[in-house]
Amino acid sequence: MPAARRSAAFDPISPDLDLDALVQQTPNFEYVTRISCDMIETQGFEVFEKLVLIHVIIGGKPLVIEGFHKRLDEWTFTSGWLQDNLGKKFEQVRNLSKQCNMTLSIGHYLNNMSKLTNQWNPHNYRDRDRQRLYLKDIDCPEVWYEKLRGVIPPSVFYLNDSTGEIGGPGSVDEPNPHATGLRKGRGVARAGDLMSCLPPAMRADNLMCYIGHEGTYTPAHREMCASLGQNLMVETSGAVDLDGKPTKPGSSIWFMTESKDRHLVSEYWLSTLGHDIEIEAHFAQINAWKCAPFTTYIVEQKLGDFILIPPLAPHQVWNRGTRTMKVAWNRTTVETLELALDEALPRARMVGRDEQYKNKAIIYFTLDRYSDLLKRVEYQKRTATQAPDHHQALKYSPKIRQLQKDFRRLYSLYTRLLLVEALPQNPREKMKIQYVPFDSNITCSFCRCNIFNRFLTCPTCVVPLENGEEDTYDVCLECYAMGRSCKCISGYKWVEQFKWQELTDKHERWRKQIIAFEGGLTDKSPQPLHMERQYSKKHPLAQVCQEQLRLRPWNDPKKPPPVPKLSKDADESRVNASGEVITAKKKKPSAMEKGHMKNHVTYYHEPIWKLGVCKCGRAYSYGSLWRAFDTAPLTVMEDPDWQCPHCQRICSCAKCRKIAGMQPYEPTGTVLGYDTRRVADPRSTESLVDFRQSNFEWVKKAGDDSPAGEETRRLSRRVDEAVAAKSQEAALDDAHYVDEGNNTLMPNGHAESSTSTAEMSSDDIPIDPLLGSLPPTTKTTQAVPHEHTRSDENAVQNGDNNQPPYRFVAPSALVLDQRQDQYQDQRHLGGGFTTDANGIVFQYPDPEDPDPTVPQYAPPQVEHRLQPPDTTDNGKKRKRSDVLQTDMLDPNEANELYHKAQVKRTLHEARRNNRYTIAEAAMSGRSLSVKLKLNSDKVTRIISQPPSQTLQPPVRSKPSLAIVQSDYPSPTAKKAVPNPLKRARIEQDDNFSTRKGSAKKTKNPVQPKEPQQKSASKYMEISSESEMEDGMDLDDSHASKEEPKPRPLPAYLARKNDVGDNEIPKELSSEPKYRPSRRKSTLVESAIDNGPNSSTGQPSAKGPLDEATNIAEANRKAKLRAMQWDQDDDSNGEPESMVSPVKQPNGANRRTPALEPANVTLVPNGSSSVPSEAKAAATPSGMPKSIFSKGKKVRVMAASDIDKRHSLGV
Repeated sequence: MPAARRSAAFDPISPDLDLDALVQQTPNFEYVTRISCDMIETQGFEVFEKLVLIHVIIGGKPLVIEGFHKRLDEWTFTSGWLQDNLGKKFEQVRNLSKQCNMTLSIGHYLNNMSKLTNQWNPHNYRDRDRQRLYLKDIDCPEVWYEKLRGVIPPSVFYLNDSTGEIGGPGSVDEPNPHATGLRKGRGVARAGDLMSCLPPAMRADNLMCYIGHEGTYTPAHREMCASLGQNLMVETSGAVDLDGKPTKPGSSIWFMTESKDRHLVSEYWLSTLGHDIEIEAHFAQINAWKCAPFTTYIVEQKLGDFILIPPLAPHQVWNRGTRTMKVAWNRTTVETLELALDEALPRARMVGRDEQYKNKAIIYFTLDRYSDLLKRVEYQKRTATQAPDHHQALKYSPKIRQLQKDFRRLYSLYTRLLLVEALPQNPREKMKIQYVPFDSNITCSFCRCNIFNRFLTCPTCVVPLENGEEDTYDVCLECYAMGRSCKCISGYKWVEQFKWQELTDKHERWRKQIIAFEGGLTDKSPQPLHMERQYSKKHPLAQVCQEQLRLRPWNDPKKPPPVPKLSKDADESRVNASGEVITAKKKKPSAMEKGHMKNHVTYYHEPIWKLGVCKCGRAYSYGSLWRAFDTAPLTVMEDPDWQCPHCQRICSCAKCRKIAGMQPYEPTGTVLGYDTRRVADPRSTESLVDFRQSNFEWVKKAGDDSPAGEETRRLSRRVDEAVAAKSQEAALDDAHYVDEGNNTLMPNGHAESSTSTAEMSSDDIPIDPLLGSLPPTTKTTQAVPHEHTRSDENAVQNGDNNQPPYRFVAPSALVLDQRQDQYQDQRHLGGGFTTDANGIVFQYPDPEDPDPTVPQYAPPQVEHRLQPPDTTDNGKKRKRSDVLQTDMLDPNEANELYHKAQVKRTLHEARRNNRYTIAEAAMSGRSLSVKLKLNSDKVTRIISQPPSQTLQPPVRSKPSLAIVQSDYPSPTAKKAVPNPLKRARIEQDDNFSTRKGSAKKTKNPVQPKEPQQKSASKYMEISSESEMEDGMDLDDSHASKEEPKPRPLPAYLARKNDVGDNEIPKELSSEPKYRPSRRKSTLVESAIDNGPNSSTGQPSAKGPLDEATNIAEANRKAKLRAMQWDQDDDSNGEPESMVSPVKQPNGANRRTPALEPANVTLVPNGSSSVPSEAKAAATPSGMPKSIFSKGKKVRVMAASDIDKRHSLGV
């Protein structure tokens, strides 16, 4: 596992930070160079391209172009546009506090950004429980892409396929996508983004949007695959939002470095801060940036600021205000491809970071595209013999010449790819290589890098998937050489995605093309592939893997691992009479086992395939070579003449240190260890080197581990390398670039023919000329050379603040070895506390304003270091006692006192919790063996007792500080099932209506003998809710014999009573009260009120079995109520009686099946005509004829059938 090493804690930035004061007061802080976007149009795009090449790509410094917000569409690039167009789209939002993702819609996130921002203030900004939600890495809207393409300079925009001018040299007519006919295309030139040379299906979509609020951040990182980063702030919050609510102005603070300091920054992160910058998991504190031995460039990105990020330059971002919205993308150039193959991809492979940009495939497809462009130029040269001007333009065009130089550089990279994958040509041994067509989707199962052509696959570790496909275990050649593979270790098969003959033929064709445009074969011309293989003194990587396949054994993963057999000489544990364990001494093996050799460092016998064997007969394990001598396994395997460290006289093992003339090797860098089990395939293993182990033990043996906080030799070596790299001026190399003789941007708005940024003084920084009248706010202090840092530090202590030093402050001043729960309440240290995987953190001290409770490290004065070690201030010779009291005194004694105080406080707390013995033993690294003598009978009695029920104290949960919850619908939530729609028949009734004056009611019951014309029937789809509203049973409370529930008013009553009076009830009362009638009740009313069981005084039957009877009774009462309405309209007052079921003319029972009262609809219709024979047959003998003679018809419409209800068990 990775070594338990202290690591810097996460300390947020206060909302009230004064950035200008911070930059002015910190010596190694300075603002980034700024220019105006108006200068690009003034000077031209070619001058701008040259500035980006010299300043950003070659010089490695960041650049800011301001003023783009004036050119952006103010209606499109807003949060309101996102809310209206993408508000319902769900995205994965990163919760930085809990390091997890949560699903939120874009609209829900935008609506709560003010709440997420207002929770922070200068008093609680270090609270780790509050939400920090960052909407990052979301796809840029297509509308934004189209509008940005017309604003951003083409050479730095996303997926730019040509930097040539329209109608330039080599251009051809192309179809016009916006009209009919043809138009002039762009001239032949290199692409601004080589990703555009890939087929569209293989490109990586890296045009992303980032939306954040106060307190969100991006940890320190490099751009993926050494690409160039572009970041544009398209929208920020102001003082007031669109809805009139107050907001906080938005901006982003960038902490940036330059490319030439990348190795120094990486070592500073590893050795001082205890984090690996390749993992992208640590946001460095401001104090850590203050103490850094390199220059930190500060940018406060505001609306319209466009930042260009150099390749491999570490940087981090902190968002401020209510809202910041940025659009970012990456570009790949020839320079970034070289850096990717040399540095970025090997580092990413170590930590298991996936490769999304497919750099090797970009090299191949870019060469193919550039070759076609150069062929077009040659064809136009041959056909332009009659136009000498056009011929000269094609021959001496700077853009075509630059394309030829880029083609030559890409060809060199392509040659490297083929040499790596070349297998030895052995006619006796015919290798069987499986062919799989290239689709750019095959990645290594261990490091997740993209595989271009050849790789190894395990035929045993194949897992079938649910969709019918197979999950194979594929490993790249680099990982297999490092010992990374599946648990089979060997038995792999070769696979290739291109025919080898096809790749070699294109290599030879492109070589001839280079010789042609360079004017013929010269000493500098590229050599054929077989000649390149002969000149190489190392074995190709494919040959190394082939040899390792023969050496490494094959393990069957389906069988359990073999159990080691114990020999007679194995260790035996015995116990003496007093109970103490006696361990027998381990005997050395008498003879070396077969296939094993003795490790020169550990003196243990290990398998030969795990050792690097020298010609002298000594063998070193690959783990020792990696950690102690900075030697990778591939370095040993590819060199046939490899010499071991002992032969090089640099061996640092314990035995070789005593040899005269031996110079023990010191590790040049810090290795923390890389645990890739979280990202690698679960079937993976590391058989040669355990890359999780660190090299701290070897660093301590070399004497380069400084617990007192002094600068290590590893860091000093990186400082010297950075100073040497900066001493070389950033100029255009004639071998790689074409100097067009154009002018470069200068601050005064004019041009000057200079191709070197080293010749520019501090006053010649290209900035906006409109800013020239403003007072200077930036510092031009350069990085202080390493050899002058100590004297500058003393000058500051002596009161001379004119010299800007960098001061190395000991991080061990605030080391906390306790776990997280033991220091959560230690707020007096003035910082947030987080733990890494080992739980060890430290709060980095502020060199400008240290905590008064913590003593600060004061380095020794310069006078003592400049004098000889054996003399005093007066020039007299020192005594040995004086030397021990002065020079040998620990300069970090105050830190030890603080550490002792921490230990004393911890032991005091442990004594109060009855854990003093355990705590003291753990802190001192001692163990204590205690022997307890117990009576056997008592032990038996205790064991036989049942376990006691101990009362656990109640766990108090902290109140949740979460402000935003996910609005994504849960997959387990029950969806609301809409009620089924039924088709109902609606008939008009002119004599029965609720509207006033809708029909004239006559008292004469005599109807004309001729049947009336039946009105047109209408149909409507209704549900149970609509039936409840429009067709409520008029006497539901008496029919069900249950306590009635409040029910809404019918729709027609609600519309009738909707007169704007708030006191009118919207639903019926739960206890309906009937007003007493002014006239006597009729027989029909008595029958309705009393029911069929009123004579016995018993309520009507009720229950699941008698539900049909109750529903039928409800239907009967509904009909009687309708008859009562009819009698109210008649003046004769004829007697009433019970009504029997009405028969239809065809003899069928007119009563519909028994219904539920809530689903009954009364449809009276007086316009329909009924034949007299049917009326006579349907009229009971004891009933008055008025209801039927008037043509009134009562129809009960049901929404469901009783048989269906009984079948469902209702």
